[in-house]
Amino acid sequence: MASRGDRSTVVHQITALASNTFKEATRSRVFYILLAFAVALLLFSSAMGFMAVGSIRRVVLDMGLSTVSYFSAMTAIFVGVGLIYREIEHKTIYNILSKPVSRTVFLAGRYAGLMAVLLVNLAAMTAVLSLVLAFFGGFTPRVFAAAGYIYLELLILTAVALFFSSVTSPVVSALCTAAFYIIGHTSSALPDLLVPYLTSTWERRLAVGIYHILPDLNLLSINNLVSNNIPTAHGFAIRAVLYTVLTVAILMLASALCFKRRDLV
Repeated sequence: MASRGDRSTVVHQITALASNTFKEATRSRVFYILLAFAVALLLFSSAMGFMAVGSIRRVVLDMGLSTVSYFSAMTAIFVGVGLIYREIEHKTIYNILSKPVSRTVFLAGRYAGLMAVLLVNLAAMTAVLSLVLAFFGGFTPRVFAAAGYIYLELLILTAVALFFSSVTSPVVSALCTAAFYIIGHTSSALPDLLVPYLTSTWERRLAVGIYHILPDLNLLSINNLVSNNIPTAHGFAIRAVLYTVLTVAILMLASALCFKRRDLV
């Protein structure tokens, strides 16, 4: 069993790595480009609200939350997939691992730092959206709840990006993480779109089995509910948190096991 001093050392190492990752990521051009584009699109959605037929509040809220979710995900993908590769390419990882820092602690520190960056990014876009909604008199506190669920999705997406980054190149990592994101937001439609057209029982069972294996990020989204002023189901928050914790734990464990076996030479 690890002593209290050992645990304190590990926490200190993770905090130091997270702080360093935060500084590096905030200096990344990709981070600022995506953040600026997202803010501009949020403001553009307010102009679209004037031209839309129907409720301006609903249009702005729907477009705004979609924009926040999409560009937060893009930031997680494009910043996350290069975390380990840059360390290896610039040889800085050897300086870190030459100290009493395990590869698992290294991954945990990088993950924590990127999640801090994404939290700042999400908070900034949510603040802009809140101001736009307040201008139209349509602000609702549920915007912050929607942002919280978006952050849960980012926890998973960043863990996915870190996993692929630990085993392959940035290009492949980006493609695989983007595929995970797309599948995660479309898999919930599989039973309704595919199963009715399957004739045999085994085909239907196979399709349902694949559906349960595929990631379902829609379990973490309440954007449509907030836009249409529909309450969330009882126990939704608990299920979302448990799904996120379990998925992140599995992905981080897989990342640590793969990274331990990776030849860095």
